[in-house]
Amino acid sequence: MDYISATLGIEIKSRSWDGEGALPYYLIDRYGFTQVTLGGIPCLFMKPTGEPDTLSNIKKHMANVQKSTPLPIVLELESMVARRRKSLIESRIPFVSPQCHIYLPFMGIALQERYATVTAVAKTLMPSAQLLLFYYLYKDAAELYTNETAEIFNISPMQISRAIKQLTALGLVSTRKDGVRTVISSEECGAALFEKAKPYLLNPVRKRIYVERTELPANLPLTSYSALSELTMLGGAQAESFAFYGKRSAVTGTPTLVDNDTQAEVEIWHYNPTLLSENPATVDALSLAVSLSFDDNPRVEQSVNELLSSVWRKSHD
Repeated sequence: MDYISATLGIEIKSRSWDGEGALPYYLIDRYGFTQVTLGGIPCLFMKPTGEPDTLSNIKKHMANVQKSTPLPIVLELESMVARRRKSLIESRIPFVSPQCHIYLPFMGIALQERYATVTAVAKTLMPSAQLLLFYYLYKDAAELYTNETAEIFNISPMQISRAIKQLTALGLVSTRKDGVRTVISSEECGAALFEKAKPYLLNPVRKRIYVERTELPANLPLTSYSALSELTMLGGAQAESFAFYGKRSAVTGTPTLVDNDTQAEVEIWHYNPTLLSENPATVDALSLAVSLSFDDNPRVEQSVNELLSSVWRKSHD
């Protein structure tokens, strides 16, 4: 409590609160309670014993505690991020956080010192992180030395470092050092790791356009239903589809298909669609599966599952 006294210049007294016996067990289990006097004004501090709950649940919990005491309730948090701070203030929930923020509207006090800036882990993989994950899956090795991957992917070592950090933060891989080299590994492999990563996978397709065949860049790999037809038993697509990566100004087209005899579909990708492919004529199987994961056509789903099964079979050969 010293930080409150030092910040506000008031006397702080605290003691155990004797009202816990009237609370439901789930509240006693989730929070610690301390009766505090702030400059002569009594209140009840309520501190989560683990990670703070969602704002809506915190409101419910505080309302239930309020039934057992006339004291104003103050939420005590170990740390504070900007988004939570803003939400609590908008909800007029009193709170304190050591060295970060004090918001006590019942005392007419809202003094901000500073709050920690926390970079949230992105819930969708960066292109470099997806490339690294898929490369690891294709290699099907217990461990992967990542130092050479920057050159393979034609990206900077810094991008590989960020990719590793994101995959680690999402619990998809773990790392160790072998001298100066970084090694990644995972408790899961193959289909299990792919399934675990599904909520975070990036659709590699930025957008789709239709381009006159005479204006198509050379040697583009097949993608979408065209590639799926090449790699599985799926029937032919209405228009050929190709994947493109590079300056988007290098390929122009229309957002709608006008004539499938003279136009082809071109997908603009987030990353190079040929980097991981065994066959330069098509995009790689895992990226293709992700790009088609939003299609609920049973025939497409069956073909995508067939495609993925072939990937996992090859990895065990």
